[in-house]
Amino acid sequence: MEQRPGDVSWEEIATKIKIIFSVVALLIGAELFYRWLTQPDDTFSLYQELITLIWYNLHSLIFGPDSVTLASKNGLDTVLIFNHPSFEGSDINSLWVSDECVGIHEIAFVSFMIWMTPGVAKNLKIRGITAMALVLALLNIVRLLVLYPLAVNGCVDSPNNYGCWSPMWEFHEFMLQTGFMLLIILGWTTWFIFVGGPEKTRNLDLKSLFPFPKQIFFKKKLSNASIIILIIIAIISSSAIHTLGFDSQAKQEKIESDGCDGIISAKCAIEIKEWNDISGKAWRTLFVSSVTTAFVITKFDWGNITDEEE
Repeated sequence: MEQRPGDVSWEEIATKIKIIFSVVALLIGAELFYRWLTQPDDTFSLYQELITLIWYNLHSLIFGPDSVTLASKNGLDTVLIFNHPSFEGSDINSLWVSDECVGIHEIAFVSFMIWMTPGVAKNLKIRGITAMALVLALLNIVRLLVLYPLAVNGCVDSPNNYGCWSPMWEFHEFMLQTGFMLLIILGWTTWFIFVGGPEKTRNLDLKSLFPFPKQIFFKKKLSNASIIILIIIAIISSSAIHTLGFDSQAKQEKIESDGCDGIISAKCAIEIKEWNDISGKAWRTLFVSSVTTAFVITKFDWGNITDEEE
């Protein structure tokens, strides 16, 4: 078939397909890495407690302090219990703010999408990530606040019936499985069009999409910001090392877990999981600290790549 002037060549189509598949592969890799990183429970324990505290105080302010009770799980104040006369006999579950409920997963995913977008200047990417992070964090708080009225509405119509609060759970599951992904796609698309992405990515190839540094070398002198980051990393790493080698409670958990080797029981399953969570978080902390340190003390020479191309 003869190609007419102005038509897109098969070579260009093949290049675009390679770029799309490469970006999708990187997103899948980033997703798998995130899931490995957050496999232990309460990976973001401090942030989980912060979100729970914000949710609890806003809920108390809007719906009244008697409508909710703050409780603990795994030594963290990350559980809310809803109270309402229509809930009696409905067996409503307490709500645990796990690491999947605080919005970090969604923020990390859209941030990686924006950062991997080719042809857009770095400052526009940072602005986009900041804006999307703020929007998703705010929407996540709104999502949590909406759960109570959904449960009440369901149980007012069918008071004291088991599972009358199911509208709350259905909304919760929809947002985690589908809703946030739709918001991420809509947000990224809006940002991409706003920064002129279609025009900037028209003539890209794989080489410009995934550039390799020409040279990697250690920094001769560290900035004050780098020194502060290294100090923070040292403190966090020391805590992880202390947990693995010196913490008496962690040692006891390891002994109990080792004692359950080959034993199948509910108690042993709990003991093994508790030690896996403790050791898993510590080893992941050391891994992330090591990678971050490597980036802080090294410098990459990208050659003649401009900010617009990064």
